[in-house]
Amino acid sequence: MNHNGPDSGTTAPERRVLTVRQLNEEISAAVDAAFPSTVWVRGEVQRLPADAGRRKHVYFELHETGGSGAAEYQIPVSLMDWDRRRFGLGRFLDGTDPDFQIANKIEVCLECKLDFYAPFGKLSLKIVGVDRTFALGRLEARRREILAFLEQEELLTRNAAVPLPELPLRIGLITAAGSAAEQDFQTGLAASPWAFQVTMRSTKVQGERVQAEVIAAIEKHLAGGVEVIVITRGGGSRADLSWFDQKDLAVTIARCPVPVITAIGHQIDRSIADLVAHHACKTPTAAAEFLVDRVDLAAGRVADGVQRLRTAAARLLDSSSLQLQVADRLVRATDSALRQGRVRVRDSAGMLYRLVTGRLAEGQSRLADLRSRLGSATVTEVADSRQRLDSLRIQVATSALGRLAQADRQRRHLSRQLGREAVRPVTAGGRRLDGLATQVRLLDPARLLARGYTITLNSDGKILKKAELIAAGDRLRTRFADGDVNSIVQTGSAIGGTGQGGKGKRKGKTSGGKEEDTGQKTLFR
Repeated sequence: MNHNGPDSGTTAPERRVLTVRQLNEEISAAVDAAFPSTVWVRGEVQRLPADAGRRKHVYFELHETGGSGAAEYQIPVSLMDWDRRRFGLGRFLDGTDPDFQIANKIEVCLECKLDFYAPFGKLSLKIVGVDRTFALGRLEARRREILAFLEQEELLTRNAAVPLPELPLRIGLITAAGSAAEQDFQTGLAASPWAFQVTMRSTKVQGERVQAEVIAAIEKHLAGGVEVIVITRGGGSRADLSWFDQKDLAVTIARCPVPVITAIGHQIDRSIADLVAHHACKTPTAAAEFLVDRVDLAAGRVADGVQRLRTAAARLLDSSSLQLQVADRLVRATDSALRQGRVRVRDSAGMLYRLVTGRLAEGQSRLADLRSRLGSATVTEVADSRQRLDSLRIQVATSALGRLAQADRQRRHLSRQLGREAVRPVTAGGRRLDGLATQVRLLDPARLLARGYTITLNSDGKILKKAELIAAGDRLRTRFADGDVNSIVQTGSAIGGTGQGGKGKRKGKTSGGKEEDTGQKTLFR
């Protein structure tokens, strides 16, 4: 290195010393000369404020990541308030653009003016334009990659194969707390007569935290034992929808052991979450109506089953009554046969008695005749005759008694046989009647009423199965376990409003003129 001093014999060149301002201004002029017009720059959005849509000036960064996923290059970016108004760029930050919204971790292509701010010595990009087609194309490419992975792993229809419960009453809701989506869904359920139990888990529904928070909410709902999970949000742009196109979220929904119903709220496109879910609805209200219709269908089947059981019970009772009548006739026939048997036994005994008496009388007559004729006979002959007469008397008596005993045994045998034959069908019929009575008692609707259920009838006495069948001015009768209540529907439509509407309850008047809430809920178990 040459050091030219006073004793070197040569003249040192004059140094050029710049102030910071001069240096920065020359750098600014060089940048303007090198980049006289705007340039298009692509990169991944980072450090964008959450409230960017409400700020006058917005500052964030564009990153270019390497193979490791970490940012290797970055540059500050700004959107000034005057440029926002001049070029109409506010819609890409506040969500009013129907297709695209700038957000963190989205790759974008921006038209920028390279700016070097001399007072701070800061190089940055000032946005003057947005290529939303580029960003949407990148989102679509990522979407196709995820769909190909899900199809290869056979996950697209896995959750759809999970059986949906007949009565999905325990619901796990995932949405932003206090949002219109939550209100619309809850209002749709409240308009029904069923006792839904909704457990709410509040999550982000837009931005980079969506995936992690929704996955955590699903795991908590599963631990709580819900029967179905509903993921919902309001409408938004296509870029908003992309937060539900993330791979890990799609895999979690697909492998969920309970049915997942989505209502992301986009009328045209469907997110990947919609594609892997058990059922996808367009709006939160539509999701509520889907679940209400499911319970309505099961309730209709139960009502039809109750009616069929009543009909079958009535037929069984009629059949049992006929069998009882046959048994009564059999009992009467048995009694008649017994009476006739007793009469025949008495007649036989009378005939035997008369026969024995006649024989004895005849013997005595013959004996007297012999006595008159054999008066002169010897004592020995008289004794012999008397002995023969006594023997004859004994024979006649023995014969008569034997026939009487045989007749009595026949009578007792006939009586026992008739008793067994009469009791046998009566006993079997009694057992069958006891079984039928037990079935009728178990199927009695009064037991359901005693458990807290109610039955609502119209003016014709028919059971009302759907709320849409009720109109203002209708006369209704609600049956409780301890009595009936008559009411008149004053105002309200058959089905309560959805969306921002009311709770869907209807009020009526009792027969005494007092208002009564007819929105009681009945849980079918």
